[in-house]
Amino acid sequence: MESVDGRLTGFPADQGLFYETAAQLPQQAVLCGSATLIGGAAGAGVDLTAPDTAPDTAQRDAPSGDGSSPWLVVVDGGGRITRLGWLRTQPHWRDVLVLCHESTPDTHLELLRRNGIGHFVGGAGRVDLAVALGWLAAEHGVRDVRVDAGGTLNGVLLRAGLVDELSVIVAPYVVGDGPVSLFRDDAYGESAQRGLNLTSATPLRDDHVWLRYRVS
Repeated sequence: MESVDGRLTGFPADQGLFYETAAQLPQQAVLCGSATLIGGAAGAGVDLTAPDTAPDTAQRDAPSGDGSSPWLVVVDGGGRITRLGWLRTQPHWRDVLVLCHESTPDTHLELLRRNGIGHFVGGAGRVDLAVALGWLAAEHGVRDVRVDAGGTLNGVLLRAGLVDELSVIVAPYVVGDGPVSLFRDDAYGESAQRGLNLTSATPLRDDHVWLRYRVS
């Protein structure tokens, strides 16, 4: 969900409308960056960078999601998210998978193993997302991935040619200058410019519009 001028923050986002609409997309996994998850949890008063608490630990082997729910797949090469028990027991997804790279701290990889968290390690200095998506398909049968992320991860995926469709809800607000946009070009010094073909434009409630594009 973005403002008319392409900002992800700075306006009162209708979260209910966002998730109602997102649920209509085919998805066996939801891909997020660690910063997006940490920021979202902080808004609910949860610090995902803190150690697990005792109640979380007792439930680590019993994820709340069922087999029809999507996986939550987190890009976390820096090993920032440590409150894994709490994350696993949220009811929105089947379970949590973590994508790491060759420089992810060994202590964090051990933490993932100790908590029984499925994880992928690949890429020098940053996660090799193309190979990671292949791993999701081969190991977990994932064919459709919905990306719920900030401008950095969105931009990296677009530049790598890993985006088939852009699905965005345009909210009826103009933010003006703001630090968070749908795609960032400066993450790795490469342009994310791509052509798009409009496949649908659907009015939603309260003057929102759902746009879907095929990436050329």
